[in-house]
Amino acid sequence: MIRLISPENGAKFSVLTDEQKELIRRCDEGTFTRFGNYEGENGDDASAPAVCVFRWTTDDAEFPSYLEISEKADFSADTYLDVSDVFQSGTGGEKFALARNFCTGRTYYWRVRQNGVFSKTRTLNTLPDRFRPIYVERVPNVRDLGGKTNAEGRRVKQGMIYRGKFLEWRGDEQHGLNENGKLTFAEKLGIKTEIDLREEMAGKFSASPAGNGVRYVFVAHDSSWGGTFNDRGMGQLKAIFDVLFDPDSYPVYFHCFAGADRTGFVSVIIDGILGLKDEDIILDYNLTALFEHRNWKECDDTTAYFAFLRETFGDRPLSELITMHMEKYGIDKEKLDRFRDFMLE
Repeated sequence: MIRLISPENGAKFSVLTDEQKELIRRCDEGTFTRFGNYEGENGDDASAPAVCVFRWTTDDAEFPSYLEISEKADFSADTYLDVSDVFQSGTGGEKFALARNFCTGRTYYWRVRQNGVFSKTRTLNTLPDRFRPIYVERVPNVRDLGGKTNAEGRRVKQGMIYRGKFLEWRGDEQHGLNENGKLTFAEKLGIKTEIDLREEMAGKFSASPAGNGVRYVFVAHDSSWGGTFNDRGMGQLKAIFDVLFDPDSYPVYFHCFAGADRTGFVSVIIDGILGLKDEDIILDYNLTALFEHRNWKECDDTTAYFAFLRETFGDRPLSELITMHMEKYGIDKEKLDRFRDFMLE
C-alpha cells in the first residue's frame, strides 16, 4: 500500500521563497535598496523558485516508486516541472521527491506509482503570486513574464515568454546551460526561440546553445534605454516584436548577458504593452536584485526615459506611456492589439 504524507489534499503552495516575498514587501513599501547576497538555498541563486517536497511511504521497499504530477485529473497532460529523483528519508521507509517551476494560480494533481499500483490522488493549489520564478540549472535570473494581472484584470499567459541570463556554457563560475539545464529549457519549458540581445556577440553564434530544436535570433541591442530615442533603437525593438508577433515563435526566451539591463528594458516595454500596473512593471525590473543588484529608483536611464515620455505624452500610467511611444514611433498598432489578445487570458 502507498500512503501519501504531504502535501495534504488541497494544500496551498507559493512558488515564491521567503526572500522573494521580502523583496516584494520592500518594493511595495518603498523601502527597497540593496538586497541580499544573491545566494539562495543549496547554493542556487536567490532568484530560483520555492521547492515543494512530496512525501509518502510504501509497504514494499523492494520496488521503486515514482511521483506523478499533472494539471489533468486523469494525468493525461505532462508538465514542464523540474522534478527530482525519489529519495529515501532515513530508515523509516519514508520516501520523498522535490518539484519546482509550478505555474501560479493553478491546480495540480499528484499521486505515486509503484509496480503498477497507484496511490490515491491529491490536489495541490498554487497561489496567484506576483511573479513566476523559474529554475534552470546553472542559468540564474530566469522568470516567466506571465502570471501577472494587468490594470484591466486580465491575466498574462504563463509559459509563453521567459527572460534571463545568457545560455552558452562558460563553466561553473560563469554559468550557462549544462545537460540538465538543456533538458529543462528545451524539453520541460519547451522553448522554441531564443532572442540574444548582446551586440557584443555579433557573429559568435549561428545556432542556439540549447540545441537544434531552438531557433536562434540575434538582435544587436546596443543600449538598455537611450536607444529608444533614435531610429536605430526603434529598429531593434521592431526586430524583437517581429519575433513576438509570430505565434510560431512560442515559447520565447530572451536575454542579454546578465538578464538585467537590456533584458530589463525589453521586459518593461512588453509589460507596458500588456497593460501592467505601474507597481508590477517596476517590481519586474527590481526582481533582478535577487541575482544582481538593480533598483528602479537608482537607474538614471529609467528616470530619463519616462521623463521624456511624460514630456511628450503627459502624466499617464507607465503602460499608457509605453504603448503610445511604441505606436507613435513605428510599431504597428493592429499587430500590438493582436499581440495583447494573444498574450492575455
